[in-house]
Amino acid sequence: MSSARSRVAAARSARSRGRTAARVAALIGAGAAVIALRRRSAQTLAPDADRSSAAVGLESQVRSRAGVSGTVQLAPPSWEPAALSALAQWVPQAPQTPLRRAAAYLWASPLTLAGLLAGAATGARPELRHGVVLFRNAGGLTGKVLRRRGFAAGALGHVILAVGDPSPVLLTHELTHVRQAERLGPAMAIVYPGLLAVYGYARHPMERAARRAARLASQRS
Repeated sequence: MSSARSRVAAARSARSRGRTAARVAALIGAGAAVIALRRRSAQTLAPDADRSSAAVGLESQVRSRAGVSGTVQLAPPSWEPAALSALAQWVPQAPQTPLRRAAAYLWASPLTLAGLLAGAATGARPELRHGVVLFRNAGGLTGKVLRRRGFAAGALGHVILAVGDPSPVLLTHELTHVRQAERLGPAMAIVYPGLLAVYGYARHPMERAARRAARLASQRS
């Protein structure tokens, strides 16, 4: 009996080690794929080769840390999968019914909580605008981080943090990220950094979508 139990335990241990090895191999493979795509992106595109149209209504406060205006359209890398090209065109609309709005607030609430904590560190007074909490003229630690990174604003869930008084175009850009967070919820904390590792900021599909929304808004105004 004890011998049979020992064999069963040994088999379970072997299966456990096999699963652990498979997970480690998968992580290593994913990391290698990200590095390969990142290198391929850097080799394929020159720094200024991704501007497919002139900027419309440029404003200094809309410029990103990569030196790309919030309204500039960037051409996708040649290797980009169709699904990610579609993501770069994805500008979700605000939920239209009370039930959907409630679900969106709940789904994005972990990100919103992080945004409120970051907002509390700005020393700015929160305002309600367009259904989100806006911290204008951000100071404190959060403001220093935004300025050091060269960002005019940032969005976390239903919170927008801005170093100044954001223009309508800049708000449109950030509200696009709010809508993305409403759809992706906590998964955005994984999806956005993962794509950032592959694309960098300027060519990030979700940033291209936000710039597209800002460009359309500037054309309408």
